[in-house]
Parts: sequence; C-alpha cells; structure tokens
Amino acid sequence: MANTDTNDLVAEITQLPVQPGAAMRLLWMLEDPRTSAADLGRLIESDPALSAQVIRLANTAFYGLSGKVSSAWRAVTVLGLATVRALATTAAFDLFSEKGRSVPDDFWPHSVLTAASASAVARRVGLPGNDAFSVGLLHDLGAALVFRRAPRRYDAIVERLATEEGLTLVDAERQEFGITHAEVGAAALGVMKFPAEFVTAVGVHHSDPNQVETLLGRVIICADAIACELNAVTEQNCTIEAALESLGLPAESKQSLLDEVVSDQENLTGFLTVAG
Repeated sequence: MANTDTNDLVAEITQLPVQPGAAMRLLWMLEDPRTSAADLGRLIESDPALSAQVIRLANTAFYGLSGKVSSAWRAVTVLGLATVRALATTAAFDLFSEKGRSVPDDFWPHSVLTAASASAVARRVGLPGNDAFSVGLLHDLGAALVFRRAPRRYDAIVERLATEEGLTLVDAERQEFGITHAEVGAAALGVMKFPAEFVTAVGVHHSDPNQVETLLGRVIICADAIACELNAVTEQNCTIEAALESLGLPAESKQSLLDEVVSDQENLTGFLTVAG
C-alpha cells in the first residue's frame, strides 16, 4: 500500500463524529483543570450508555467498592481521570456498540486483562496504576478501528495467523493495510490529545522492550505478554520473562504476577459482562 493510501486510511479510521456526543464533550472537559468531578458526573449522566459503563466499572470488586457506587461523579473519583478518559475514548469511537460485531473477537476480554496486567506491573515499578490501566485498556484501540473499517480483511488476517507458521500479527497487518494496529492506535490517541507518553506506549507495544525507552511503554509490552499467555493468544512479541527483565524485575516474579492478574481479572468480571 502506498504511503499516501496509508495516510488516507489513518485519517479515515480515526475520524471523529461531526456532531460531538457526550463522550467527546467529556474529553474536552478533561482538558480543563478547572473541571470538577461533579461537572464530569453531570455530563456522563446525560449519556445513559456511557454512564452505565463508568458506574459499572467503578462497582467491580477490582476497586473494592462493589455495589456502593451509584452516581457518575462518585465513579469519577473512584476510577481516576485517566481511566474515565479511556472509557470516554472508547465511547467516542463507538466501541461499546451492541450492533453486530463492532470490535474483533475477544477484543474486550483481552483489553481488560491487559489493563489489569498493566496496573499490576506498574505498581511494581513505581508508576501510577490508573495511568497504566487506562493505556492497557486502549492498547489495541487501533485493531478495533481497522476492524470496523474492514472486518472481512481483518478476519482474513486472523485466519492467516492460525495457518501460516512464523507470521506475526504486525507483519500480516502491514502486508494487508500498510500499517499496524499499534500505529493506528497511537495515531488515534494523538487525535484525542492524550499525553505523549500514552501515545508512545500504545505505538510501541509490539516492539522489542529492550529498544523501548519509556518505562510505561515497557510496562504495556509486559502487560500484553501476560494477557496473551493467560488467554492463550499468540500475538505477543516477546516472552513475559524478557519483558520483566527489561523492567528490572526478576523472572521469578512471573508466577506471583500471573496469580495477581488472574485475581484482578475475576474482580473485573462485572465490567466484562457488558463490554464483551
């Protein structure tokens, strides 16, 4: 695919609605440091679908307040702005849609599992868990956007991965579309004006962790590897051990980390039942 065609593809699939809904207005409000949790809550509650997602996630056992969060503004204080921003982004791109297949198979289970893994890994290296969770939740955003534009072509890529030994997901995507889902996801987060370190982390999550300069980027690579192993997905680009080593964490910590993530995954089940 020519570079011009690739640029056109990115522009098309990261295009936002002409008429901004509550999710887009929420993203704009998050840019204003004067905005309060109450302000955000009132806007979230104007969109029943977004409100349900935000409140449901806050009520999962993962946050320790199961069944106790009944308002959007309270959910904002529980989740933190980074996670609310991630949910608003998925809503702005209509990835919560229940009309047909709006995302690839297992997109939400893998994304939520990666988010839980990212939070667990981040805590071990001194990064904010909420920031890592939000990046983990969005790390495959590009795959959803490409799938939404060309579902049959993306399904064909998945079929190739199952039959062509040695073929990687990013290689197959580049052959088919001229760009990878990691690059598309980074472009989308750039459009949404996410922090540069978030954009970079999504863009490099299929890179060799030893070649990634940012700590958050290496955390997401490790989180993706953990999620892939737990879900028996073959898209990962490195082993968990290699990812841990790039973070200065001992390989022996793998099992305790896996156990923690499995527990966290179970605690997030309430969110998965809706988003999956």
